[in-house]
Amino acid sequence: MDYKQEPEIGSLQQGLKISAAIGYCASVATSAFRNEPLPDNVTFNKSSGLIHITTDETYPLPFNNYAGDIVIACLWNGNGGVMSVLFGSLDLPGGKIKLTGLYTVPLIESDDENNIQTLFATQDIVLGNGEDTLLDLSNVTLPVFSSEMARLNAAEPSDIFVAVKQNVWFVNINRNSTPSDMYDDYITVTGGGQIAEARGSSGGIIYHALIDAKLNYSICDRNPISGNGLTQNFKAGGTPYIDLGNSLLRFHNNCDGMAHVELSTGKYLWYNGRDIYLDIP
Repeated sequence: MDYKQEPEIGSLQQGLKISAAIGYCASVATSAFRNEPLPDNVTFNKSSGLIHITTDETYPLPFNNYAGDIVIACLWNGNGGVMSVLFGSLDLPGGKIKLTGLYTVPLIESDDENNIQTLFATQDIVLGNGEDTLLDLSNVTLPVFSSEMARLNAAEPSDIFVAVKQNVWFVNINRNSTPSDMYDDYITVTGGGQIAEARGSSGGIIYHALIDAKLNYSICDRNPISGNGLTQNFKAGGTPYIDLGNSLLRFHNNCDGMAHVELSTGKYLWYNGRDIYLDIP
């Protein structure tokens, strides 16, 4: 029984959900500042730079159960900008964890104006309190703006076992030549680490990584359609890390809410070659 435990994917779910939300918000912000048509659930106040989004059953937040308001504050210059996003407490998997928002996330268009690159790190994530100052970008001076944009020059990891400890997620959005329809965007996520502490059944700390995990809500609203994921369970208590088990996952386009376990070790050994349910959302 020690080796038959199902891979614990709370951290992986967090990474996928927040990356999908960031990709959606980046696509909305780009359309707003390019004066492109916006969907009916989005309003843009040009004088304040604030974007208001209403999410509900008609206009869901992709890969999240969240229904309510989202407000984006953004500073834009040329083909890119820095945005902060305020949620009304978005529930995250892995316990009573609430995502309040994200602060100063950089984004930039590519040369063909159809692709957007953005990234976020653990220091950008606001959990619990902090919503009262989240939309205040008055401290984002030109040097700060340039420093934030320079983060986009970082190299994306290609090794999933390297990505799992970096605490940075690269999110690339292909708008599919339909800038007013965010649901058919291709969102590709590479990165990993921990967004909020997720613990396994035995008290270990769960990390995750994603390599080229591709999401398209209009094609499949239950799972990534390609790419790989990794979930690792390390015993709590600092270094040296004691690996309690890990599972390498392969995503597929069957849209069944599942992922295939390519390799599983330790506590999760029995799940080699099996499928597991991702539960997003």
